[in-house]
Amino acid sequence: LGNLQATSTRTHRSAAEPPPHHLSLMSLESRRAKSARGRRFLAQREPKLVENPRTALLARGQKSSAVVNELLTDLFCLKKPHAKHFRRHNAVHPWEDATPLEFLCQKNDASLFGFGTHSKKRPHNLVLGRCFDHRILDMYEFGVEASAAMAGFARGAGGGASGEAKPLLQFNGDGWENVVELKELRAFLLDWFGGKPAEAIAPLALERVIAFSASPEGWGAADGGSGGSRRIVRLRQYSVKLQKSAEATAPHVALREMGPRVDLVVRRVQRPAPDLLREAMRQPAASSAAPKKARNVSHSKLGGREGRLHLPKQDLSQMPTARMKGLGKRGVAPKQGGGGGGGGGGGKRHKAAAGGGGE
Repeated sequence: LGNLQATSTRTHRSAAEPPPHHLSLMSLESRRAKSARGRRFLAQREPKLVENPRTALLARGQKSSAVVNELLTDLFCLKKPHAKHFRRHNAVHPWEDATPLEFLCQKNDASLFGFGTHSKKRPHNLVLGRCFDHRILDMYEFGVEASAAMAGFARGAGGGASGEAKPLLQFNGDGWENVVELKELRAFLLDWFGGKPAEAIAPLALERVIAFSASPEGWGAADGGSGGSRRIVRLRQYSVKLQKSAEATAPHVALREMGPRVDLVVRRVQRPAPDLLREAMRQPAASSAAPKKARNVSHSKLGGREGRLHLPKQDLSQMPTARMKGLGKRGVAPKQGGGGGGGGGGGKRHKAAAGGGGE
């Protein structure tokens, strides 16, 4: 009985004491690098003027269905190589307590997440969200109504597309411009599926198109729609093939569906807090300023970088060199010891000459 009471006191935690994931999050934030490799690792996670490509974390809840698992796998393929997929089940409930999910995102340096669950109340449930400063910014909860995995389009896709190809996002319908809720959802989807930002893309590098379509009905009301109308978003992905056309100005663009084909119903929405959104949208002053022009730098016709260097006049007499006896200065009087030695040598030669004459 005493052992049983001891175990019960260890398992029950007081309300003031934070759960284990709070302690792990605090210890992770207060970690300090002890080596040069650790400092470089932490420097990569510091805020930058030009941020790194956003990493997506895909995980499963305590219970998930085969439909949700296939969809998470397809989302992982869409986000490669900037994605991480957890195939084990996690006891995480984002709408009740988001701290464990924030800890996973911070540990894996992920600003995007996708979380799949399945229950009788919310079957085939998918939660997509964004993070800022390791805190959840906003979340969308979708119900997967119809889904077709990418594996079913392998034959008709015509080779598909490369994993690192930047997709072209297309939003069909005027609701994306007129309805406020759809405007917010479009900004959310652009961040989630946009990939690495690029200033320009060559036509030959465009390999896939992700299309979103939504009817404006039911989006102007509160969560859940009005009059039984449901807010449905349809996601389609196509591979782009450039073919010969009769006109010589541009090639003919052929689209082939490559999956996934998903119909999502919006269930719950957590919009960002105003102060957190204001902090996330703020840009440093250095990013708005024009970059400084490099002086005395030009580029050749072949693309090489050429520069002009201004150096002061060089005095070769002050240049340090190896001091050798043969390179000494001329006109310097010999030392006294050297003159006496020379006289002694001359006397020896005189004695030798005198001795030879006696013979």
